[in-house]
Amino acid sequence: MHHLALTPGRRALLAVVLCAGAVALVGPLGRLAIGMPLLLLAPGYLVERAAPTSRMPALSRLTIWMSLSLSLVALLYLWLSVIGLALADPLLWGVSGLLALAALVAAWHDLGDANLPTPASCLLSPVSCLLAIFAITLWARFVQVDGLALPAWVDSVHHALMVRVAAESGAAPISLRPYLPVDNLPYHWGYHVFAATLMRLSGLELPEALIIPGQILNALVGVAVAGMAGHLWRRPAAAVGAAVAVGLISIMPAYYVSWGRYTQLCGLLMLPGLSIAWGEALRAGGRRRWAIVTLLIAGLSLVHFRVLLFAMALLAAQAVVWAAGQPLPALRSRLLAALAAGAGVAAITAPWAWLLIRRALLPALASDGGLAGGGSYNALSGGLLWSRQNELLIGVGLLGAWLGLRRRAGAAAAMLIWVALLAIESNPWLIVYLTPGAGLLLLLWALRRRSLPAALVGAGLLLINPRTVALPYFWLITNDVVVISLFVPLGVLAGGAAATLYAALPPTRRWPRAAGALAAAAALAVAGWGAYDQRGVLNQGTVLATPADREAIAWAAANTPPDARFMVNSGAWLDATRRGIDGGWWLLPLAGRWTTTPPVLYIYGDPAYVRHTREVEAVVANYRPGQEQAIIDLIAAEGITHIYLGPKVGALTPEVFAGRPGFHTVYQQGGVTIIAVAGP
Repeated sequence: MHHLALTPGRRALLAVVLCAGAVALVGPLGRLAIGMPLLLLAPGYLVERAAPTSRMPALSRLTIWMSLSLSLVALLYLWLSVIGLALADPLLWGVSGLLALAALVAAWHDLGDANLPTPASCLLSPVSCLLAIFAITLWARFVQVDGLALPAWVDSVHHALMVRVAAESGAAPISLRPYLPVDNLPYHWGYHVFAATLMRLSGLELPEALIIPGQILNALVGVAVAGMAGHLWRRPAAAVGAAVAVGLISIMPAYYVSWGRYTQLCGLLMLPGLSIAWGEALRAGGRRRWAIVTLLIAGLSLVHFRVLLFAMALLAAQAVVWAAGQPLPALRSRLLAALAAGAGVAAITAPWAWLLIRRALLPALASDGGLAGGGSYNALSGGLLWSRQNELLIGVGLLGAWLGLRRRAGAAAAMLIWVALLAIESNPWLIVYLTPGAGLLLLLWALRRRSLPAALVGAGLLLINPRTVALPYFWLITNDVVVISLFVPLGVLAGGAAATLYAALPPTRRWPRAAGALAAAAALAVAGWGAYDQRGVLNQGTVLATPADREAIAWAAANTPPDARFMVNSGAWLDATRRGIDGGWWLLPLAGRWTTTPPVLYIYGDPAYVRHTREVEAVVANYRPGQEQAIIDLIAAEGITHIYLGPKVGALTPEVFAGRPGFHTVYQQGGVTIIAVAGP
């Protein structure tokens, strides 16, 4: 009756199940506390446990579970959309129930080992230290958004719209109808279907479905990078150091909340799991390991394309380090397996890849600039690179790189190669400075070996230099995008520094645990200092909406007809695309009301629609006193029924319409004014 024995692990599982039942009764937050672990861990756990990776440390496996779960959720929505099936409520709850049941049965089986460590035995282990650091990080993340009425900045608005579309349709938000006339949207949506599913399971309101899980994912990035560091350095202390560095020292990813970069955050959360799975596939091979790599890459392509390009550079760096000293048969075997994995990714994501080619790649190639960027868009922001405690992070990371290279650690070499490849991805022109040196070395080697083909290649590389070739940068990968992602390699390197310094502590025979306790206390002290320092990380300049805006939007949803059309203030953003300047911009994703400035994803609509929308935006944004007739004419031409004027002062103010016939103030609270326009 071994399958019924109540081991400590099974007792803990029963306690968790009983607590979950009670928590579910609390309300949306309680259901979130159950639904998020279920959605974020269970799919990956069930698939990963079928692969021969069970001997890896628990943190490494947990990191893979998170990455794999996000991939599987995105891939499920992709293929449901392909076959024309929506994840309606009965199907959603049925699948969720079966997922929970399967995970519980598997966990009951896995926890039947009486030799598993008990909670008491983990009190003085790195596990307890990591849990404490995660708790401090999570607390800091929630302090950072205290009082935030709606998610910040530009991206949050269209993320909210996509999550709403996914939640209402039960499908991938490839079409934004009925809210925007946009079909075949070539914008990654893997994060959005995860958030929409979580919102439906928990019952959270749309803003909270972005903010609360977003901050939890933000804290979990530190856990994921810790798993990656522990796996690469093969030392638990590296995981602890990386968790502190990423969660509480680095300004990124904490600052992502100021931009609403939930998609890139989700992609970077997946990156460490892919790195671990890739490393295991290179090390030991096996179809199941390569199948996990295939699923992870396929899912990441749906979550964030930029991070996918970052991932390719990381996998290349790891492969280079692994390949050093490997025999030719092993290299050939892994190359064939990697090519097979790539073919698998292409097959799994074929519908999405074809959409991207049709709607993004071919139009870009047909444009004047093609895929090349221009202007100052790729300028490196020193403020981002050296903000807050990043000087400390970079310093510790460089220390970890130096210590690692001295010990010939593959982790240090892989991270440095990765950073170099990221620099090349954002600055392709660097290639023409590197190729002459590589060509010279290859030419000398060819002359020594008397190899004509190698000599010709070396001579060709010598010709590729700054005097003969000028390479532009790729508009999709900019220096700033790389800079705000450097916390991953720097966190891994910082973890290596922590592990190396911890290993250098003198052993104590009398108090064998003294060094560990002292190191844990130091880590927690640094974590507490970092949490205190990060309290005000939210940039108030990117907060567009106030609590008064949210109340006004709720009023508009309840007191205006569904076909109401709102004029809202707007300002400059990128090129000809404008953004809202106050909570009025949130009327479409939250209340379903048309606005003169829609979420920026309207640029993927029909060219005539895009051109007309920009003309409407320009009239409002360029208004100056004395141009009232242009506003009146626009209101009549567009059939605008209401005007939303928030607490943040824009071009339009209530005084512009005061005393004019046909305009009547119907709402005025907390600095928000809503004016109704009388019909003709």
